[in-house]
Amino acid sequence: MRRRFLVLVNAGAGLSRPWLVDEVARALERAGASVTRETLGEFAAIRRQAAAAARSQRYDVVVAAGGDGTIRAAAAGMHGTDVPLAIIPCGTANVLAQEIGLKAKPDLVCQTLRHGPQISIACPRANGEPFLLMAGAGFDARVVGALNHALKSRIGKIAYTGPVLGALMRPPDTLSVTIDNQCHEASWVVIANARHYAGRFVLAPRTGIQQRGLEAVLFRARSRVVLMGQLLSLLRGQLDARAARNGDVVMHQCAHAKIAAPHPVPVQIDGDPFGVTPLEAQAGSEAIRLIVPAGARGGVP
Repeated sequence: MRRRFLVLVNAGAGLSRPWLVDEVARALERAGASVTRETLGEFAAIRRQAAAAARSQRYDVVVAAGGDGTIRAAAAGMHGTDVPLAIIPCGTANVLAQEIGLKAKPDLVCQTLRHGPQISIACPRANGEPFLLMAGAGFDARVVGALNHALKSRIGKIAYTGPVLGALMRPPDTLSVTIDNQCHEASWVVIANARHYAGRFVLAPRTGIQQRGLEAVLFRARSRVVLMGQLLSLLRGQLDARAARNGDVVMHQCAHAKIAAPHPVPVQIDGDPFGVTPLEAQAGSEAIRLIVPAGARGGVP
């Protein structure tokens, strides 16, 4: 049974469920656990503190309370240690929580932190930086780059409406993609390490956080109408069927992918802005330990 918890809260992220951290902490303390909470304002500070905590041997678990960017920052600091990472899903989309089947319920989160099994999850890299879920260039990177995070913390996913419409109004990007030495073209690319995307939507059905390897999803839209059709297919859970039928979406399992463009195109990793192209992602062999709910199968419930 785990008893010593360090909870890292990202104050700068604008938590969508701030009450969840308090309720989970109280539930842990009622169960006899020791909870140390630290509120930090940026990803770099979370990464440093997670690294120091994991190496101090003072805690049984380091807990990241926030969205997927907060979790990625903590994970990036914990490579090479035996201390597991756990999460309190307080973000807007919570893709990793969806991937492992962790709902934002205080009792379930508390039970998972204390007794949940550990799994080893793959940590690929994008331009040398570890990520857990996905890296990409084009449409979705433009959306997250234009997002007002203060507004998102107040109204949730509705805050994405303006950035999505703005990205739809732009001409499609032109991307050159090299996937395991094979050349392709696309207007938007997501290199997935996880099945889910933007919450509950399945983007890459043949990959998962425990697998070594990536799935490159290439969107080939030369008009807004086609792009909107691709987005609707994703929302309806029909993207894989569209890839098999239309050919304007292509999926490739791979170990390495490189994205280039004639002009700089925005890039994202795990749903946060990450500069501009070029982007190079590789599967690698690094892993961290993640605590998941009981009954999770391979990190994908």
